[in-house]
Amino acid sequence: MGPERGNDAEGSSGSAWWVPLAAALAFLSVLPVPRHDRRPADLGAASAHFPAVGAALGTAVGLLGLLLDRWLPPTTVAAVLVSLGALATGGLHLDGLMDTADGVFGGRDRELRLAIMRDSRVGAFGVVAGGLALLLPFAALVELTGTERLLGLALAWGLGRWAMVLAIHAFPSARADGLGAATRARAGRLPLAVAATSTVAGSLALGSLGLVSSILATSIAFGCGRFLAVRLGGLTGDTYGAIAVIAETAVLYVAVGFDGSEIGA
Repeated sequence: MGPERGNDAEGSSGSAWWVPLAAALAFLSVLPVPRHDRRPADLGAASAHFPAVGAALGTAVGLLGLLLDRWLPPTTVAAVLVSLGALATGGLHLDGLMDTADGVFGGRDRELRLAIMRDSRVGAFGVVAGGLALLLPFAALVELTGTERLLGLALAWGLGRWAMVLAIHAFPSARADGLGAATRARAGRLPLAVAATSTVAGSLALGSLGLVSSILATSIAFGCGRFLAVRLGGLTGDTYGAIAVIAETAVLYVAVGFDGSEIGA
């Protein structure tokens, strides 16, 4: 999640089964999604699918990498994949990270930090954070190739969104309005359970790499969430995006540290 977007229109009880999945795709990517008059309740229900949608997007990027390996050198492939990752999400999480960095490190008190985060201009802290969010994954992807890179991207993108779901449930909202507050207010135990189930299943399928990565992503969700909640009095849509980027990048480096033979073991 990233910049706070307007709430969806209210509706009557009930919605099509596919609406939360479509909402998750719409929130997490720029893919064309069938339009539907989504209710605010769908925002919370969509979080159930965040890890699965993230893993699917990471898999798609990884498959493209396998194709590009035939014609391009590793550094060029890494640059293309990092750029595609930013474009596929509409820069949503990256923007959230930059806004969070500006507010958390540039404001003297809670009110000023939150005000800075809503400012559309980017400050020095945001520029640095944005640069690192592109440079660090690029360096990791240069080291990862082939199937290892594919699995690393799928795991990183999935666990990055899992960290976001955990943060939504574990910490209060810093504001009464905005997308982050609307999502948290309507994210019940069932979406959390569904997200946890898909995360555990995917992590176990990758053996020790998945186990270590899931523990790290979960720790980042609670550690960063706690730090940001203290600084801001709670979390916002921007901070959810920041946590997703941090967890995603960290998992990529776990993948770099694993030998290919260890994946799935």
